Amino acid sequence: MERREDSATEPSNRPINRRAFLQGAASSALVGGLVDALSQRAIAQPAGTSPRDEPFATTGGDAGTVFPQSIASGGPTPSGVLLWTRLSPSIAEEGHSLGVEVATDESFGADTLVYRGVVDESVGPASDHTVTIDLDGILESDRFYHYRFVYDGVASETGRCRTLPEYDASPDRLTLAVLTCQDYQNGYYPAYHHLANTDVDYLLHLGDFIYEAADGRYRSPSSPAFEDRQLSLPSGNSLATTLEDFRYLHRTYRSDQHLQSALERHTLIAGWDDHEIANNRYWDDQTGAPVLPPHENGDDPAFATEVTVNGIQAWVEFMPERVEYDPSANELHERLQLWRRFEFGDLAEWMITDERLYRDAQPCPDATITCRTEERADRTMLGAAQKAWFKTILEESDARWTVWANEVLTMPLTAGDGANQIEFLHDSWDGYQAERAELLAHVEDSSVRNFISVTGDLHAAMAGYQQAGYGEVSWDFDRVGVELMAPPVTSANAADVIDFPSDWDQALLEEIARDHNEHLAYLDWYAHGYAILDLERDRATWSVYGVDKNTNDTENPPELLASYEIPDGAIELHRQDG
Repeated sequence: MERREDSATEPSNRPINRRAFLQGAASSALVGGLVDALSQRAIAQPAGTSPRDEPFATTGGDAGTVFPQSIASGGPTPSGVLLWTRLSPSIAEEGHSLGVEVATDESFGADTLVYRGVVDESVGPASDHTVTIDLDGILESDRFYHYRFVYDGVASETGRCRTLPEYDASPDRLTLAVLTCQDYQNGYYPAYHHLANTDVDYLLHLGDFIYEAADGRYRSPSSPAFEDRQLSLPSGNSLATTLEDFRYLHRTYRSDQHLQSALERHTLIAGWDDHEIANNRYWDDQTGAPVLPPHENGDDPAFATEVTVNGIQAWVEFMPERVEYDPSANELHERLQLWRRFEFGDLAEWMITDERLYRDAQPCPDATITCRTEERADRTMLGAAQKAWFKTILEESDARWTVWANEVLTMPLTAGDGANQIEFLHDSWDGYQAERAELLAHVEDSSVRNFISVTGDLHAAMAGYQQAGYGEVSWDFDRVGVELMAPPVTSANAADVIDFPSDWDQALLEEIARDHNEHLAYLDWYAHGYAILDLERDRATWSVYGVDKNTNDTENPPELLASYEIPDGAIELHRQDG
């Protein structure tokens, strides 16, 4: 498969100039005269490294004391990855350099060493003592490497990272662990412990990596109190507003031992959803600013902009991901582009979209039954530039499997028919029906061989069929792909929140939903855990695993809840687990 040249508006997984990404953040202003909070602070930049010949002296010491959030990798390319760590502020001192080593095995011996370097600049409070380095151009394609950081004689935990295949390669298999929605206050992360010991190629996180609340507002009333997972934001607020609030949340989440073990073992590819900044956030074109509904003054443009850029800065500092930033764009939501593509040779191509920074307000937030504005043709979730990019990918993709890493459910979840149909989820694509029909019709008209959407947000496990239309703005019921929803790691699901009658078991709940939504093949309101998407040349397999989030115990193995096979060239879901 020949590598296509990216258009000017198309973010990709090829290397970008991350210094340019962030250096421009200090000189531009928002439309309407809003003060650009990014221009008032030092923004984290990927640090340069200088090669070093001599081995680092390692004198022992506690890695967890020096590197309290351990290490992580992300942003894979065919010739590199991003490596990340954070130093303890109490340890970091002037005069001590941070080193990095990469090798083909865990010995870091001279015969297996690939790269040894020293970070060129000091690691300090301007980036909350985080550092990201870029190994693009140094590593070989389609292989695992081992890496570690060394500071003042103390080595970090040893991590493992993976590069992508060459664009013209023909790999036989790609295995992704798919994760979403991990409210720290609503449970523990043994799911990550099990994934650390599972053979996958990458972790794909669909969003809500952190939750912005510290008051337990998103915690299930039926869950235990989890006294050891209570949070207290530096600002004293119940919702994160300041940069230090968001940094505190990222630090706390990344201090979890099970999450650390999985990030040490697997390279992370991540998008975001709403809770990285504020629940149900959206963009207001009239003010040229975001709106944050949970905040009392979330519709004040200056306040909402400040909170949003605080959340963005902390996300960039703590998530080793290749995203693009255009410092010449007039508006905040035109500068940051988290949407990007990855190509795994000719086997798979997947797209990560941003369905929060560009979207219009949810329709009828206070009226579900009587709402009719969700069908308006001018409503958007992706925005014009991202939608055009999405369509171009579909037109160009010649991979065996084209995968959409999609934040919110595209399939309807409704009751009734025709004019009497009621949509329950206006925050999902049900609230943006015209654009959904436009996108899925484009899938139908494109030359995509197999189209799969993997989805999070709803705190349920699901499998079903994507159609060109669902009898709303489009009456084309042809199947165009399958949608596969991963269960939440810990976040409260419907069965947690709603006191279902005692005779309503899981099978009955699924039956009720499927009676009104024939495109659904599987629905589990009870599950917590993760999913595995295994792509081979002749089939794809989707497996949902349940993990008890109410205990930190790792002795109980994950439970296979459901497994479906999708044959190459057929839009079919075949259940495999009986």
